Amino acid sequence: MLVSATLLGACAAYGPYHANTAAEPLNSVRGPADGRYKMAFIEFGDQGSALDESQRAAAISIIRKAERPLLFVYIHGWQNDATSGDTCKFEHFIDTLSRFPEMREHKIDVIGVYIAWRGKNLTVPGLDLLTFWNRKSAGGEVAAQNGCLAAISELALATRAPDKKLHHCVLMGHSFGGLVLGNTISHSILDASSTGERNSNPWDMAVAFNSADDSISTRQLMSELDNIYKYDPVRHAYVGRVGDLGTVAPIDENRPLLVMLQAENDSATGGFFPIGAGLANLVGLRYHWTRVSVPGRNGEKVSEKEFETRTPGNNKYLVNYQVVPRGEATPPPWLKGIENRAVEANAVHNLRGRVFYTSTKNDGHENKYCQGSTYNPDERKLAPNNEVWRKWEIVYTGNARVPFWIVRVPKEIISGHGGLWSDNSIALFTALYRLHFPVNAQGVNVLPSTTQIPEAPDVEHLDKEKYAGESSSNAATRVSGEAKN
Repeated sequence: MLVSATLLGACAAYGPYHANTAAEPLNSVRGPADGRYKMAFIEFGDQGSALDESQRAAAISIIRKAERPLLFVYIHGWQNDATSGDTCKFEHFIDTLSRFPEMREHKIDVIGVYIAWRGKNLTVPGLDLLTFWNRKSAGGEVAAQNGCLAAISELALATRAPDKKLHHCVLMGHSFGGLVLGNTISHSILDASSTGERNSNPWDMAVAFNSADDSISTRQLMSELDNIYKYDPVRHAYVGRVGDLGTVAPIDENRPLLVMLQAENDSATGGFFPIGAGLANLVGLRYHWTRVSVPGRNGEKVSEKEFETRTPGNNKYLVNYQVVPRGEATPPPWLKGIENRAVEANAVHNLRGRVFYTSTKNDGHENKYCQGSTYNPDERKLAPNNEVWRKWEIVYTGNARVPFWIVRVPKEIISGHGGLWSDNSIALFTALYRLHFPVNAQGVNVLPSTTQIPEAPDVEHLDKEKYAGESSSNAATRVSGEAKN
């Protein structure tokens, strides 16, 4: 009886934590008095059903009122919910972006939507570690049902309504939230319209941090993308392969459909996850594995166990990008911001290649602003006095070159499983944002629909230029040789 009572008392409340009522119809929305940003909550239960339908309506109403919505939809991970410290850190993130001069000068409406689920169902320290597989299953259930995808789609569609002067919708997920994000949108990524047209998702960008899912669905998604696209180095784009796959619009090489960022020193996904997966297979007497193809490896096959026991960011067959150091740097002289100045340095101008800045030591100094779930938007948040400016580059390292990046990130930028909210991690995220949404000569964001991909080269015209001035005898020899090949 005592044990049962203890366990019942250790269970986290089911929610909703931010329910709207007749007296408080916008209890699920918060933000500073000056309106520089808004943050809304949408909460889901273990079966993927919304806990308060009015929360989605409240979030959509905020977006509809905005002329230039910049929407960030975030799905949290394990050990978090709608009242954990993650809510404060997400709000700090959107506040940081809202304070930069670019946002104020162009009157950008920064909006954050925190999609919550029961990532924590026990509150006793130590016992909560036993919930890993239970909460992984719950995250998978939320992703499998219709509620979460419907909410994301409606939020994104409201953001790109015809009356908007500018719009961007960015999806974010962490840990099991990365699992929810990836599994929720992967089918939409591969979906085609009735005319065969692809790449018609209503959101513009999706980033998962330290995803705590196995690699099976990731391998399948990468394989399908490898069937549909090939990388064209001349056009710097992913273009459709020849075949009966419908109309495949080209994708700029710096605008992948999904990005997964993986901290190199994340022991939760790099160490604990494969051990747990191995024990689960042992208990379940699972010993037979299908041999499956490795994306981008020209038919090479390995045991599917390689993907079931490792997360995407820790799988040597799937990782295709890495952040590498490019030396110390000095801050640009034109910076105006006072907090995490590398964010501004990466955001104001288009990046050269994939080179970006960080400006602080990754020592957790930003955690002082979030000791719990309550955030103070009126507190001044200055850059550290001991700034350390560095340059980094996102480089392709091999494996499938498709519009799906899995990027290994050093600990100086993202440290450990929960390091996604560090100043340097946000600086990297901002660099990805600018790659995704370049600015024009006036420094104004380019709408996603207006981003241009160079046309495919005219091969006949190129041949004429290549062989201009060639003698008739040499031409005859060349044509004869090409015919033999």
